[in-house]
Amino acid sequence: MLLTIFSLGPVLLGGLSVLAVAVYWLLSPPYHPKGIPSIPFWVVLLPFFYDVDQEETYRKYIQRPLEKYGIVKIFFSGHWNLLVQDSKYVAEIFKNEDVYQKTGNQKKIPHSVLAEFLGDNVISARDANWRLYQSIVKPALQAKFDIEPIMANAKDLCMLLLAAKMSGIITAKQFRDNLNVAFVAGQENPQLALISTLYLLGKHPDVQSRLRAEVQTSGIVEPSPEHLQDLCYLNSVIYESLRLFPPISQLINRRAAEPTFLGGEILIPEGTFVGYNSYSTNRDRKIWGKDADLFQPDRWGQRNEDILKQYRKAKARAEFISFHGGKRACLGEKFAILEMRATLFILVRNFQWTLDPDWLDRKTPAGPLYPRGLRLIFSSAPEQHEVAI
Repeated sequence: MLLTIFSLGPVLLGGLSVLAVAVYWLLSPPYHPKGIPSIPFWVVLLPFFYDVDQEETYRKYIQRPLEKYGIVKIFFSGHWNLLVQDSKYVAEIFKNEDVYQKTGNQKKIPHSVLAEFLGDNVISARDANWRLYQSIVKPALQAKFDIEPIMANAKDLCMLLLAAKMSGIITAKQFRDNLNVAFVAGQENPQLALISTLYLLGKHPDVQSRLRAEVQTSGIVEPSPEHLQDLCYLNSVIYESLRLFPPISQLINRRAAEPTFLGGEILIPEGTFVGYNSYSTNRDRKIWGKDADLFQPDRWGQRNEDILKQYRKAKARAEFISFHGGKRACLGEKFAILEMRATLFILVRNFQWTLDPDWLDRKTPAGPLYPRGLRLIFSSAPEQHEVAI
């Protein structure tokens, strides 16, 4: 027995050595690109072991190197990736879709639950498949919506996908994958954006009162999309909330199809996974000023023309990337903003709310960004004559 254990010793030692080398190779950041700082691999593991707030995690471990260099190496989904913050780099990635190709979970983390659930869909597909999915999904998501039949439009999307499946244009699995991602991206994300907006308005009663004054003095009884679009401060509040709290605060879903130079200077090896941190880019003090972390709806302008111009400019320059950008920008942007306008219009006209003083102000530990377990105290809105403009 002792002889057997002794004889197995070198085998066990050799196996452990191989395992140690494999772990070291996996967890050590890649040499290229040179001169790019690395976030310690264990940062991504913190939510698995501790009750953390992803805003605090970002500020403590990621913010300084990411803002200084505009790009860092970060361990995520079992491998090292490049995470971009500088808007010039982000704009270049959006522009060069053929180089920085969309890559879904089925390729990034194959055999995972997410890969199986979302599969190949309109968000992650590219080339012929993306054009096919877009031709089916886009008409339903970017139609001219009425407030009342928003549910009917959602049903239209399902019917369009079902018709494509029945006709053989897409397979049963492609139908399921796109339906899943439509409800995850099209339902969950706008709801999380709305939760963050309710949080900010509860935290800033002056902004909430001013928004209520605009709504109550608008003369709008039955709002239409056109009516809602004309409410300047409502638009500014929504854009500012989305800037501060993009539901998807970090997205790594592209892969370099060939060796390339990002910004003409940073060599990106072929096969490198590349993503961006929307939370950081949207709060870049070089772009948004020293008060970039503050909730200031007036930064968007006072007139609708100025607000819309600022919004379009910020998106075109990849300075506001809550809806991503380029030709692969979010197809549901128009619908999501309409949902937020309609919901906020009704809520702020009829209610006022504050943060529950017993609620601990913390954000989610990882994944979608929003106030964790938000608790609000609602009461009836004051009458129009009680609202200070």
